[in-house]
Amino acid sequence: MMYLKLMKVFFKENLAFKRILGTDLKSSKIKTILIILAIIYGFCAVLLGFGFMFFELGKTLVQMDYLDLLLDFVFIYATFLSVFFILFRANGYLFHYKDYDILAPLPIKNKTVILAKMTVMLTFIYLSVFIIVAPIVFSYFYYSGFDVIKLLAVIVLLLMAPLIPLAIFSFVSLLIANFSNRFRIGKALNIILMFAFFLGFMFLSMSSSFSETNPIVGQMSLMENISKYLITSVWFKSAIHEGNIWAFFGMIGLSLAVVTIFVFAVEKLVIKTNQRGLATRTSRNNKQVVSKSRNIIVNIIAKEFKKFFSITIYVFNSGFGPIMMAIGGIAILFLKEDLIAYIDVFEGLGLSFEPMLLLVIGFMMSTVFTSSISLSLEGKNFWILKTLPIKAETVMFGKMIFNVLLTLPVAFFALFMAGIALKINFLNLLVMLFYIATLAFLGSILGSIINLHFPKFNYINETEVVKQSLGALLGMFATWLILTVNGLLYYYLNSYFDFALLMVFNILINTFAFCGAFYYIKSRAQVIFNKL
Repeated sequence: MMYLKLMKVFFKENLAFKRILGTDLKSSKIKTILIILAIIYGFCAVLLGFGFMFFELGKTLVQMDYLDLLLDFVFIYATFLSVFFILFRANGYLFHYKDYDILAPLPIKNKTVILAKMTVMLTFIYLSVFIIVAPIVFSYFYYSGFDVIKLLAVIVLLLMAPLIPLAIFSFVSLLIANFSNRFRIGKALNIILMFAFFLGFMFLSMSSSFSETNPIVGQMSLMENISKYLITSVWFKSAIHEGNIWAFFGMIGLSLAVVTIFVFAVEKLVIKTNQRGLATRTSRNNKQVVSKSRNIIVNIIAKEFKKFFSITIYVFNSGFGPIMMAIGGIAILFLKEDLIAYIDVFEGLGLSFEPMLLLVIGFMMSTVFTSSISLSLEGKNFWILKTLPIKAETVMFGKMIFNVLLTLPVAFFALFMAGIALKINFLNLLVMLFYIATLAFLGSILGSIINLHFPKFNYINETEVVKQSLGALLGMFATWLILTVNGLLYYYLNSYFDFALLMVFNILINTFAFCGAFYYIKSRAQVIFNKL
């Protein structure tokens, strides 16, 4: 069957370990160990942290005889995760896929290709959905009692949950792309629209939870209100919690009917959009080209900025942290009275709020790891970079500085505004600013080392590098590792030294580590470049 043959090819291209991580697990035991440890750490961080909040929520809901609300969380989280994934990926998977010129001449029905592409996209959605909702489902069954029939119903209905969002928001993704492409600043407009959608939902979901110890508790009324207006959410809860067989088959029937109509409706549209994507647009420009000579590092940084803003998923993934720090820096002026009250409680318990502030900013900075993936984004053009009369160390330092420029100014702004609003001691604020600077430089240069050792030049689209590569995974963990080491030093020595002196110790540790990493790149980058 042609569908199965296509599925085999697409899954091999998209889900093979070598494709996802950019490296063969059999090629190096060290790489294999690092990958396994990183995956285990990531799963534990998500499942345990997320699971604890919902386990506590389940305990509260049992006492209120309101445990079925957990199923609203399951369905709505699954739905909105699907919506976000579809908004970013549907246009590339269905309407402008890169292998259209290869598949179009083949004797394969267009519906078959669409179904195969949709299956691959849904597989990624299912993986993310099941990972996120697993702790919520565990909490529900822990307090309601385990039931095999109910568990099977949860699994089947979760497989149905993304189908209707797929049919609706695939068109939304296409409309956003087509609308933004009509303008000269189309890429920027597309990014702004995506950020507006995401930040709007995040603000809506979190606005009612600031006053709660467990932020999930504040979302209870929101989830309940949303579920009232989604018939599929009502059926999902009724089928599982009440064992309503009609609701079970109703949701399956509606979901399959909608996605079937979608496949037939977009069949011709997919052909048109992909053919339009193959057209080459030219414009006449009589403006004289002026050649400017600039410093090599400046040119590399300018090139990185241009590439950064030309890839929507790149901006969204690595721009989220800086945007949140900028928003936080402004918002803290309006929330300072409430925050000062919390600080008083902290200090009454003998705790210091400065380390918590640094931890929050440090986490936001960890979401920016361009230096660990920017070399990979050179892709098939990497050979051009190798042939240029530019030292490998210069290239890597330029990419490192770009990462610093993306994070450090905004982190300084957020910290400085927090210092004003919360009246942080001037000496403490000064050492905190220096510490954030060392964190930015050390995290960025470690990212460059990671990308040297774990490049991924063979990719179908940039999303594989930005979100699915080993460099991206280790790049984020690099900053977490620095925060962990610095945090342990603070934890064990804070009873002997004051905050400012401990921060000076951490600054020195990070500085020495940066110098070691700097020397490593300077002495080894060219050798590694030659082998790539």
